[in-house]
Amino acid sequence: MHPKHAELTEWLDAALPRHEPVGEILERAPNLAALDAYRIQQALMDLHVARGDRIVGYKAALTSKAMQEQSGVGEPMLGTLLASRVFAEDEPVSLSRFLKASLEPEVAVLLKADLRGPGVTPLDALAAVAGYLPALELGDYRTGDNPRSLQQTLVCNTFNGGIVLGGPLSAPAGLDLRTEGMVMTCNGVLRGSATAVEVLGDPLRSVAFMANKLAELGGGLRAGMVLMTGSIVRSIPLAPGDSVCVEFTRLGTVRVRTTG
Repeated sequence: MHPKHAELTEWLDAALPRHEPVGEILERAPNLAALDAYRIQQALMDLHVARGDRIVGYKAALTSKAMQEQSGVGEPMLGTLLASRVFAEDEPVSLSRFLKASLEPEVAVLLKADLRGPGVTPLDALAAVAGYLPALELGDYRTGDNPRSLQQTLVCNTFNGGIVLGGPLSAPAGLDLRTEGMVMTCNGVLRGSATAVEVLGDPLRSVAFMANKLAELGGGLRAGMVLMTGSIVRSIPLAPGDSVCVEFTRLGTVRVRTTG
C-alpha cells in the first residue's frame, strides 16, 4: 500500500470508532481517486478481520435514484458486510454506538455459487443465487450532517452500521424481483413504498455490479455470502424506541426495534 494510503487508513481506524463526526478525507488527500478509496476501505476491513471479525458478504449503495438524490452522489458503490454487524431480527438494536442512524429497506441475496467478474451479467447472477431475503440496512453516518464526497463514503464503508435479515429464504425460480413491492412503516406510520425495479432496474443488476466492481479490486463473491442490493426507497432516520416493519409482496416481512 502507498505510504499516504497507509497513513489515511491508520487515521480512519482511530477516528471511525469515536462518537464524533469524521473529517472529510479529501481535505487530507485532495487527489485521492475512487479506486484508492476502495483500497483504503479494504485495508480497514482487513484490520477488522485481523482482530477476529469476518467478512460475510457485500453491499451495494446508492442503487436507486431516490438514494442518489438524497445523498448527492450519482453512482452506485460497493461496501463490505462484517459478521459483527449482523443483528438478529428478534432482538432490539441499541443505537448507542451510532452517530447518526438511518434505515433502508432492501432485498438481500444469498449465493449458492462463486461469482467473479469481469463481465458478470444479471443472468450470471441469477444462476448463482440460492434465494432472496427481506432485509434492512442500518446506516451510521459518521460524517454527521456535513457534506461528504464519494471518496469519503467509500472509505467509511458506505456508512454501513449493520443489517437485519428476515426470512424464510425465497427460492428465485419464478420470482421477478423487478415487480417485488414493499411497504415500510415506522411506529405504525407509512414511511415509504415502491417496487424493487427502483434498484438499477433489477436487483440482479446490483449483484452483477458487486461482482464486477470486486473484480476491479482483485476479488470476487463466494458461495454462502449475503449481498445487500441497495435501498428501494429513501432512507429514514432512526431514533431510540423506533419500531420499523417492512412488508414485501412475496419475500415476507422484516422488523427491527431500537433502543438507546
